Amino acid sequence: MSVTGKLKVDKVTARPPKGPKSARPSNPTSGSLFLEESDVNTSYLMVYTGVSNIDDGWEMVAAQQYGATNFKFRQIINYSYLAGGYKNSSPWRNVHKTVNSTDQTSHIGELLDYPISYTSGACSKSIFFVWSVNDDNVFKGPATIHGVRTSAINMITDTNYAHQTKFNIVYTRSDCGTMFKETDFAWIFAGNRTEVEKFNLNNESLFTSYAATSINSGDGASAFSDENNGYGYSNGGNIKMNFTTETISTFASSIAAHGQQKGISSKDGKGYAGNEGSYNGGYNLRRWSFSSDTNIGNVVKPHPNCGEENFTMGQDWQYMLGNYDGTGQNNSSWKFNYSTDTGTNNVVGLNPAVNAGTSSGHCGWRE
Repeated sequence: MSVTGKLKVDKVTARPPKGPKSARPSNPTSGSLFLEESDVNTSYLMVYTGVSNIDDGWEMVAAQQYGATNFKFRQIINYSYLAGGYKNSSPWRNVHKTVNSTDQTSHIGELLDYPISYTSGACSKSIFFVWSVNDDNVFKGPATIHGVRTSAINMITDTNYAHQTKFNIVYTRSDCGTMFKETDFAWIFAGNRTEVEKFNLNNESLFTSYAATSINSGDGASAFSDENNGYGYSNGGNIKMNFTTETISTFASSIAAHGQQKGISSKDGKGYAGNEGSYNGGYNLRRWSFSSDTNIGNVVKPHPNCGEENFTMGQDWQYMLGNYDGTGQNNSSWKFNYSTDTGTNNVVGLNPAVNAGTSSGHCGWRE
């Protein structure tokens, strides 16, 4: 893109380096970004593609011909959202918003048209969808079959996104899992069903004709995703889905200890899931390498003895916003850095706070 006038980027969490052409990074990697300030009135967002005869390997993103922008930088995540969750037998319609640059969370209203407990969802660049909401306003446990209605919020305006029938899924499910291809597609699996449903996040509708045999479990499923593959698991098994071919294969290893030990996605070549426990009892995370599909070593959870977590994905760090730790559904939180695989529990201002506790909701994010 090109910008005429002064570009203010002070509030962007993970902004690229900037300066005149002479200040471009000396040893860039493919996908590196640089905000090139041509003069006082014009800036260009450049990407390094390595094609040596094209401006020393740099191209304007607005006129890019050769390489695609690196996966990590195709979407710069600046805001995280927590939808729903429950305390005891009370499910919530509440939505919380976290500003990633300040680690501060605020309640932005009862934006869901119905409450949610024990389900999952996915987000486009602007809309956060949650499947199988409790459209009878009654609490649903992990093995209870929900309805087919999908709720949504607009993350740009922080308002409810008016329901349309095309949002709905076909199969009633209990606590299901979701694998996602960036902000383009989502695949919903398990929850007392072996069928997989594919949701197009761009045209906001379900591919009702799409189905595939998958793992199944009645009391919880989860997943984590990267650029090319999704990894799903439940107490009924483990799968890997190739997004290009849309083929599902059995994953040889146990991704997590239980379907309620939720998955963490990243853009750093790693996925995480609970190493032990079930609804709580998780003290460590298994780290899975996307390139080798192997566990590269366990790391400690910043909040011990937990499960039913609400996890976000981020740029350089991610959040946990509410969980269940055996003493009850709570508003605990953590900030977890991908590079060091370590985190801080209960950062001041990060916890969701409007309800007495919030577990088994779902999280979304946007630029």
